[in-house]
Amino acid sequence: MNKENIIWDILKEKHIFSLDDLKEKTDWNFSELFTTVGRLAADGKITLSVSINAEKHYTHLSRYEYLFTCFMDLVSTHLDKERSINFYASQMCISPKYLSTIVKQVSGKTPTEYIKEKMIDEIKYRLCCTQASIKEIAYGLNFSNLSFFGKYFKADTGYSPSSYRTKHSAKMNINNPNN
Repeated sequence: MNKENIIWDILKEKHIFSLDDLKEKTDWNFSELFTTVGRLAADGKITLSVSINAEKHYTHLSRYEYLFTCFMDLVSTHLDKERSINFYASQMCISPKYLSTIVKQVSGKTPTEYIKEKMIDEIKYRLCCTQASIKEIAYGLNFSNLSFFGKYFKADTGYSPSSYRTKHSAKMNINNPNN
């Protein structure tokens, strides 16, 4: 079962949850939770509501969790232009080594793995959910050429961008006959 379906199953029980409730029910770290909930919200599948002191107590983030959240925000903002750990570390005024330590401790992944995962998710989304050409997607995500874009994507997924689009577009058309 994928993470989005797990969140859906939880929301069927009760429609309002705090992040602490979701974290407790899923046993995920904040990175996994923010990523999954963020994707659902970005896709318009759920709505997020922020309440100040909605719980009986404030949840305090450790310095590492705070810096990781800053890193996630920067990646969300700059992913289409930057994939370099040095860029993100300099934006946060910390060293790349310290950023690596933080991201690894909070998420269990290196910044490179985290950035690549987010980039692959974005490429998959654009391939399946937009009409943009593969060339437009590649250049829109700041890849220097189509060849590198194709190799980058295929190394992670095992598919070329065009075969991935064909395969998943066919699935989307089967699942949604209105397409």
